[in-house]
Amino acid sequence: MRTTPHIKTSIAALALAVGLTGASNGQSDGPAIAAPMMNWEFVDRSSTFAEGAQRGYASVLRGAGELAYMDSLAAINYQEAFRKALENRVAYTKAAMEIKAMRAEYRERYAPRPFVGEARKRAIEFYLPKKLTATQFNADTSEIVWPHILRQSEYAPICTEINQVFKSRTFENSGDGSPTQLTIDKLTKSLAALLRENINSMSAEQYIYASEFIRSLNLEGKSIVPPRNNVEVEPAKNELIESTPPAMPQTDKPADPGTIPVKVRAKI
Repeated sequence: MRTTPHIKTSIAALALAVGLTGASNGQSDGPAIAAPMMNWEFVDRSSTFAEGAQRGYASVLRGAGELAYMDSLAAINYQEAFRKALENRVAYTKAAMEIKAMRAEYRERYAPRPFVGEARKRAIEFYLPKKLTATQFNADTSEIVWPHILRQSEYAPICTEINQVFKSRTFENSGDGSPTQLTIDKLTKSLAALLRENINSMSAEQYIYASEFIRSLNLEGKSIVPPRNNVEVEPAKNELIESTPPAMPQTDKPADPGTIPVKVRAKI
């Protein structure tokens, strides 16, 4: 019966060694888990005093070994938790940087482009008033062909006054800033306001066409009338002019019957 304590101590040491080996080999990438403690015995009591003393001593040693083992597992788990925390921080930082880069890429791709260059030029040209065509305005006679909407009676006083101002323009009294241009600008604005008041009495296309016509008419009022040539027209050089030769001097000699005064047609 004296060999029993030694057998039990050997079994406990073997169990501790197996637990450490399992922790070092199988738990390197995860948390360390304690192996089950083999605290079984062949008998549940000591037969002699010496056996009881040996059992107590073995229990103390086994407890110390288990404490050291558990402390080592705790240290391993602590380091594993620290490593996971570092990985989480790295992953968080990478995710934050990727999100920032994706936001920058999104803003760059879908942000409104600066309205410059050819697109801006085309847009400005589109919204600028167009010059009146030859069918809308006769530059030689200053006659305006009004749209049918503006030929109605409520617009007649302003349209008549605009016609008179256009026909009274001269080279000296025309162009941007001239008295006639200022008058035309004032009258076209009044006409546009009156058209806006009657917007419900016409279609959208009619209103747009009449509004654009008024804007174009205002633009035409800023143009300069070319000087008119008032010089009298001289006769053409190939015109035939009748001329009479000078009178023959009086002599005592009878006139030569072969000499007869004639009218000469000269070409100048």
